[in-house]
Amino acid sequence: MGREKRGKPRKPGKQTPRIVDMPNVSVETKKNVILTHIMSAEEPTGRMVRELAQRRYGEFTVDERDVLDLPSEAREAALKDLAFYASAQVPADAPMGAQETAARTAANCKQALARLLPLARTPD
Repeated sequence: MGREKRGKPRKPGKQTPRIVDMPNVSVETKKNVILTHIMSAEEPTGRMVRELAQRRYGEFTVDERDVLDLPSEAREAALKDLAFYASAQVPADAPMGAQETAARTAANCKQALARLLPLARTPD
């Protein structure tokens, strides 16, 4: 029976919850999953973090705008972390792979900040 159920699609009326709406997930975990999604969603590390969180908490969706739905302290911390990673400098003598990864991460963070900061500053 388990094998038969595993391949079946989700019920049509049942939506996958957003990670920020899940009460059983700590705020710190939510923040880390969202930041990982922004920084390296397509990379193996990003996929591993998401898979581990899904294994522990169940299926969920994550989007960069979920940062805005975090509690105010966590939202501010996440935006500061994004700003830090966007401005991170890698030594010139670092391995080429590390330089490329750091450059991609910084670019992803800069782009996300450019999209999120105007939304974060608008009054609710």
